Amino acid sequence: MVKLIKKFFAYDEKKEVQNRELVDYAIGVFGQNHTYNLVSSWFMYFCTDVLFVDTLLIGTILGIARIWDAFNDPIVGVLVDRHTFKNGEKLRPWLRIMALPVGILTALMFVDWGLPQNLMGVYICLIYFLWDVFYSFQDIAQWGMTAMIATTSDERAKAAQFGRIGGMMGGWLPGLITIAIANLPAIGISEKSIFLVAGIIFGVGGMLVSTRAAKAKERTPVKPPEGGLKDAFKLIFTNKIAMTLVIAEILGHITFRIQDIYFFKYMVSLNLFGQEVSGLNVQFVYGLLVGIPGTLSIFIATWFSRKIGGMKNLLVLATCLNILTRLIAFFIGFEGWKIVITGTLIAIAGIPNNMMGIATTTLWGDSVDYMEWKTGKRNEASVFALQNLVAKAGSGLDTFFTGVTLSILCFDATKYDLGEPQDPIFYKYVWPIYIMGPALGSVLYLVPLLMMKYSKKQKEQVEKELHVRRSQLALEEKVADIGFKLDLPIY
Repeated sequence: MVKLIKKFFAYDEKKEVQNRELVDYAIGVFGQNHTYNLVSSWFMYFCTDVLFVDTLLIGTILGIARIWDAFNDPIVGVLVDRHTFKNGEKLRPWLRIMALPVGILTALMFVDWGLPQNLMGVYICLIYFLWDVFYSFQDIAQWGMTAMIATTSDERAKAAQFGRIGGMMGGWLPGLITIAIANLPAIGISEKSIFLVAGIIFGVGGMLVSTRAAKAKERTPVKPPEGGLKDAFKLIFTNKIAMTLVIAEILGHITFRIQDIYFFKYMVSLNLFGQEVSGLNVQFVYGLLVGIPGTLSIFIATWFSRKIGGMKNLLVLATCLNILTRLIAFFIGFEGWKIVITGTLIAIAGIPNNMMGIATTTLWGDSVDYMEWKTGKRNEASVFALQNLVAKAGSGLDTFFTGVTLSILCFDATKYDLGEPQDPIFYKYVWPIYIMGPALGSVLYLVPLLMMKYSKKQKEQVEKELHVRRSQLALEEKVADIGFKLDLPIY
């Protein structure tokens, strides 16, 4: 084992990016995803079931806020693209500058100040807005590094793979909150206290760990876009590969949905050898069952994509399998031990599904090369701001549609503590929406994806021609530098 570890970290002159650097980058993403998953997975639940904010109100507030902050990302991306630090770098310094502010703001999101409903709504809007502005700079820089850490698609794919592995593992830890909610109140620890501690550990602690990503290096040329802001935005929206991904991702989130916590907490229980297991404990095990196969699969994502003809084909396969398995699971159901069969089906879909993050990140990086090949300009920050846009807009749409869905189903969180049942309409429709809502989103996602035109052959042509251009440019700069030092005329 020791020899394998040493071999893994040994210097390999054939590699542009060494494994040690990729591990540092992955650890940074690992830390950042503590913070992101805490906010994306738990903030709405904290508002509805801890602060008892009206579901439609919080769904609307967070939905609008997240959609707005999604469109804020391209602005941040353009600003980052047009700024170069004194050391000549564009992205890496942001990873250190923004970590602590994001961590502190995250912790403040999970504090109950005892405010009335109207003031709580204002506070949520304000704290989320501030959080997003700082987070946008850090997140754009972090994922933009996958386009700058290497000069070839294969090396970028490997960086995306390591980053997604780190992100996947980091995203697991906030899942422990489920176990804490299910068991700690029995010994007198309230959910408010659980989230306060989680905000500090996963917010501040996670973002401090995220600074490890700054050990990665920028290797592609730093080329600030020429012209004004209008030209910079025009460059973004003429990137056909990126815009196709944007449309697909947005469409994929336009569907009614129920988050796991609401389904398992109110609908699921399991009798295990005469012992009744609560839905929240079942959710934790279910998450492991569904997540582990997919997590292991990301270690082979780059190899698998080559076998099936590229990253786009990987996205198509994962999307189709998600639709099929959810359709089968719908007819099987979830009552009792059926939840195990359903979980197994979703786990199977999760194998290629968990590779989708690597595939999309690689395609975002390829789109930067494509635009440089086509226009001579690079805009990593702006392109990965689009990635942030679709992630946050998707999260905003998820939150909005969750709020709308819960409202339509007449959900009332206060009934749980009183031991009262939910409205009959909730019990009737929560399962179909929970299992088939994402399947409908996958159908919508698939339509524009099938229209993307960027073949493996074209990608290889782009990389080859860019290599020649960059070599010529480097030679010209070297000759010019020698001429300047010798005070010779350059023709």
